[in-house]
Amino acid sequence: MSCVGFVSRYRNSIHAIRVGKHMIRLTSRHRAQGGRRARHLAFPLVAGGFLFLGGALGWAPQPGKGSTPTPLVESPRRIAVVDGLSAPEAVVFDPALDVYFVSNVNGSPAVKDGNGFISRIRSDGQVDSLHFIQGGRNGVVLNAPMGSRVKGDTLWVLDVDVLRGFDTRTGASLATIDFSPLGALFLNDLAIGPDGDFYITDTGVGVGSDGKMSHPGPDRIYHVGPDRRPTVALETPALASPDGIDWDARAKRVVLAPFGGTAVQSWRPGEAAPTDVAPGKGRFDGMEVGRDGSILVTSWNDSSVATLEGNRLVRRIGPLSMTPADASLDARSGRVGIVSLEADRFELWTWQ
Repeated sequence: MSCVGFVSRYRNSIHAIRVGKHMIRLTSRHRAQGGRRARHLAFPLVAGGFLFLGGALGWAPQPGKGSTPTPLVESPRRIAVVDGLSAPEAVVFDPALDVYFVSNVNGSPAVKDGNGFISRIRSDGQVDSLHFIQGGRNGVVLNAPMGSRVKGDTLWVLDVDVLRGFDTRTGASLATIDFSPLGALFLNDLAIGPDGDFYITDTGVGVGSDGKMSHPGPDRIYHVGPDRRPTVALETPALASPDGIDWDARAKRVVLAPFGGTAVQSWRPGEAAPTDVAPGKGRFDGMEVGRDGSILVTSWNDSSVATLEGNRLVRRIGPLSMTPADASLDARSGRVGIVSLEADRFELWTWQ
């Protein structure tokens, strides 16, 4: 991928998309900067949530078999929207608190401008705290927050070239792990391994003295062990601008969403290169392995959320009206939160 192509996908640009007249605004909050509003919207549901067909409730006859019933699977539905975020690049659901944490770059990725923030959104799609964690407030340093994971009561968030830990209940800063001595450029996403260790992607994007972004590389995966000392676990162009990453416990492997590649990848620690697993439309971004073992992957090129099933990607939601940067599953409620960096938006969808 060219530098221009890569940067155009990551720039902080488009205002929130205007949505249809059938939405009902439930809450409204002013943003602290710029005068824009963060709005929570909910969409009407099909009455009763059922489909009536052939006189049967939720059933349809199989072709050629008369009255033999076949259950109809309800299509995913968008049930809530939060507009007016600021370049939301990542989202993670915390089942302990029943909330989504959303990383807002609030500027240009990879730039240390000190104004990044984390929003906290309830599992029903209502904003709990727009600026739950805010750079420059209460001694917090936060520049351009990206990928995040929850481990216990700590929210781990990548921020340009460091990994920061915050208390999930109070937002207090707990820890900082610095990758700059290793030459880290663009820490993008992280996975928590089987031993509580971290695997972290570096997409290899840098910012020049003129403020323009480029992709000098290298493409890397870092590892952080129990001693919290970061090391380079893998460095190869085969990573193809690595973006999303998570740990697949069932297969004892890392799964990867390469932004610059055309196939979802897997990699086991110690291997010399990743392996292409499932071809797709490309510009993969978010990657999450759910607690039930399902593997979610987002793609900008077809505006979808898919699941990795064997060696194929199965579209579950999409095409969306926005490019999805990340998605996180609330398995208990059967919902998934999706964010779009370009649209400044969070959407909540049903998930089956």
